[in-house]
Amino acid sequence: MARSRRRARHLSAFRAGTSAFLSIAAASLALPACAQEAPQAQAQATAGLEVITVTARKQTEDLQSTPISITAFSAERLEAQGITQINRIQDFTPNLTFANVPSNSGIASNAAVYIRGIGQSDFAPTTEPGVGIYIDGVYLGRTAGGVFDLIDVASVEVLRGPQGTLFGRNTVGGAINLTTIQPDETLRVKADAKYGTDNLVNLRAMISGPLTEGLYAKISGGLFSQDGYVDAPELGTTFGNKDSKMVRGALRFAPVGSRLDVTLAADYTRDKSNGAPVVVTGMDPNAMDGFAVLNNLIASGMTDPGYCLTPAQANNTACYNSRLFSRDTNYSTGETFSDLELWSASLTVSYDLTDEIEVKSISAWRRINGTFAQDRDGSNLDINYVYDDFKQKQFSQELQLVGSALDGRLNWVTGLYYFTESGRDINPIDFLVVHAQSGGYYDYENWAGFAQLGYEVVDGLTLTGGLRYTDDKKSFLPDQYVIEGLAPFVTLPPGTRLAPYEWADNNVQKWTPMVNASWEATPDLMLYATYSQGFKGGGYTQRVFPPEESLPSFRPETVDSYEAGFKLMALNNMLRLNGSAYYADYNDMQLLVADATRVGPFFTNAGKARIQGFELETNFAPGNGIRLNAALGLTDADYKELNEGVQGLTLDSKFVFVSKWTASASGEKDFDLGTSGTLTPHVDWSYRSGFFTNANGINTPELYQPGYSLFNANLRWRDADEHLSLTLGIDNIGDKKFRIFGDYQPSFGFFMQGFDRGRQYYAKIGYAF
Repeated sequence: MARSRRRARHLSAFRAGTSAFLSIAAASLALPACAQEAPQAQAQATAGLEVITVTARKQTEDLQSTPISITAFSAERLEAQGITQINRIQDFTPNLTFANVPSNSGIASNAAVYIRGIGQSDFAPTTEPGVGIYIDGVYLGRTAGGVFDLIDVASVEVLRGPQGTLFGRNTVGGAINLTTIQPDETLRVKADAKYGTDNLVNLRAMISGPLTEGLYAKISGGLFSQDGYVDAPELGTTFGNKDSKMVRGALRFAPVGSRLDVTLAADYTRDKSNGAPVVVTGMDPNAMDGFAVLNNLIASGMTDPGYCLTPAQANNTACYNSRLFSRDTNYSTGETFSDLELWSASLTVSYDLTDEIEVKSISAWRRINGTFAQDRDGSNLDINYVYDDFKQKQFSQELQLVGSALDGRLNWVTGLYYFTESGRDINPIDFLVVHAQSGGYYDYENWAGFAQLGYEVVDGLTLTGGLRYTDDKKSFLPDQYVIEGLAPFVTLPPGTRLAPYEWADNNVQKWTPMVNASWEATPDLMLYATYSQGFKGGGYTQRVFPPEESLPSFRPETVDSYEAGFKLMALNNMLRLNGSAYYADYNDMQLLVADATRVGPFFTNAGKARIQGFELETNFAPGNGIRLNAALGLTDADYKELNEGVQGLTLDSKFVFVSKWTASASGEKDFDLGTSGTLTPHVDWSYRSGFFTNANGINTPELYQPGYSLFNANLRWRDADEHLSLTLGIDNIGDKKFRIFGDYQPSFGFFMQGFDRGRQYYAKIGYAF
């Protein structure tokens, strides 16, 4: 009877809390609160190390029995390492780059993700990401808005190598698979508030639990803000600030004793900022075809290209020179901002046909509305200004049939996948010699059928094979024309089309296979080997100048990957050691480059490359509250063949944004304070060897970032019931102002760069039960 009264009080409190949370969220966002699904990946506490379960193969498995290379973060590990934004996982994942770059626009939350050297940095809808990002099984078709905050994540999995058999689209480099907390019969309440450097304010809250028997709900939300750190005095603001709001929820129907499980979910995000934290650090006086040099020639009466670079002209406002160069100040005068709205909704229905067979349907809708602009030359001169009106809507439908037979010796997954996407990126540009409209409209359709089957041939030895057929259709309508040209440099009359105003079609069909063999040599040691092929469809160059007779296009790229690895548990489950080695042939590599043949960057098939390397990860929990983690990765990437027409690259060139070496280590220890709770100091270190940051593919020496180390630390106190917590922390203790982005285009002639904010302090208070 007492238990029933307590349950009634909990249900009443949950309903009241949910109602209050919805009201607050709706008021702050001026929009009805909405939701998102939460699947099964989780970490369970055991003696020694926790058991981590993953859903990398569309079924719940122990990390140590899944024969592919995975780095998995539980919610507890994300909390311990102070990770509240998705791109921070790059510091602790070998061979991963997850950067926030504006690419060739003013967008402030664009994800540039590379796994084992394969990825993409541009947000343009005429190309595709090389690493797929999935939230609760739903593919994010665009990288715009791909750098987001974490509010109710249960786990994050980084799947290396092509994942084309089981995952929706364009996972040629790998996949990042996020799962959120799923509501169930357990009442959960979590909230925290974080304050730090530059008026950092992060507020997060979640409440999840039963509404009535068999009906469960979850609502979560967050407010994230921080002042900028790059001064923009001419605009009276700072770049690099943050102002985002997010709300997510789920309603789940799972009657007790029923084989049916239905989850309706949705979310909404508004992400605004004054602009990406970029500065102009210099110019190339030898770029004689560049607009910066041309501007200086005009300022000198077309007589002396070095006129503006003399000491006497250092403050001449008609000149493009050192008065504009800085590492912490941007002298732009043109409006610069980034404003994104993102909505998504999904309906997931699963039904157990038998005890061994489950059918699952995931229907999902997603929309992005964004406008962003950037005065890229960082000056009072009209040399390079861009604006984007960006819209995207997508729908995906996936049907899965997952089962096992023969007493668990045979496991299989099969299904169908459909994806459609449409939208526009209208991109007015204002350059020194021409004002034009760039961009256009797109309409894509992709469908696939897939199957994967694993059979335990003899005890401990399992052979797995998979195959996916993909039909990829793309259509793009370039709406690009001259608005006004500056004579005598551009004499094209207004209205001149830069590319034919007609739909261009690109249709590709492709089979992608996978074969895998795994052997449980002992109950604690598994060995495996895999061959897989990845595929990414072709596309178009949307930025065209001077005019082209037809819209430039590029072919699909493929990767053939060979991997071998091991997974070991030792010392009575106190030590986990996982390793993998890989070799990949990368063909028809799609690369964004900028050279003197065109104004602005363009996509091309650069040629062939070879990538090889390894990952090694370990976790050690010897007892007494001690936990140690370490990781090491090698990405050795080389061009083996370059196509004609790619200027600025040689066979000795390096992949941009990709470090050869990545390493990390962390440690923490719980100190039992008895009735006063637990005190846990945590320290971590990460290292990346040198890499080039030019988003436009060329190894520009001025944009090279040497290798660097980052050190972080925090001290967390939890009360005896582990409900209340207080954390004090420092990120980037050494105050490293390393490069996070670079841009050099010969047609403009200046160096644009972005640097890290540097050292940050924070305090966080949290409550959970």
